[in-house]
Amino acid sequence: MTYINDDGLQDAEHPLNRNIQFGVREFGMATILNGMALHGGLRVFGGTFFVFSDYLKAAMRLSALQGLPVVYVFTHDSIAVGEDGPTHEPIEQLSGLRAIPNLTVLRPADARETQAAWHYALTQKSTPTALVLTRQNLVVEKGTSFTAVEKGAYVVYESSTDFDTILLASGSEINLAVEAAKKLVVQGGKVRVVSVPSTELFDANQQNIKN
Repeated sequence: MTYINDDGLQDAEHPLNRNIQFGVREFGMATILNGMALHGGLRVFGGTFFVFSDYLKAAMRLSALQGLPVVYVFTHDSIAVGEDGPTHEPIEQLSGLRAIPNLTVLRPADARETQAAWHYALTQKSTPTALVLTRQNLVVEKGTSFTAVEKGAYVVYESSTDFDTILLASGSEINLAVEAAKKLVVQGGKVRVVSVPSTELFDANQQNIKN
């Protein structure tokens, strides 16, 4: 996800290569990214498992305070991390990152929303961005939208404009929410599903857009 395929690893013999292996050093990685962003002239991003965001949170908070457009790519989101087990299952990390001022957290639902999330992150000049990505394969939902992601929340499925139930979800839970909505429709329900990739972007909207 973060490896630049047409370049090699940076080392003593190849100092100009653009890929850096930080090892199991999330905090060190994040502080180095901050320094590179402060130097200027580069768009920097680094990646690790989402559960390990705890290790780099202090440096991430500093990037938010300093207005540095660092991109943090977190994979293996949610409890669906397979054989890695409960030690690698992020539970409270999402709410923790959303509480950091001036950090935009994006949890895309599928490949289309992920493209939009990357586009948003790479166009920011004074705000760090956290991309929270799942490990498992996901269906590209018919209703997801590249352009609507920047609104923070939008309708991805609606069985009727006269709906009586709204399901809010983000990330890998969008697939589950749409499946659940369709089952409710069979039972007579009128359901709307809303994807919420970013609460920060949604909160920044004018009230008429939120409505």
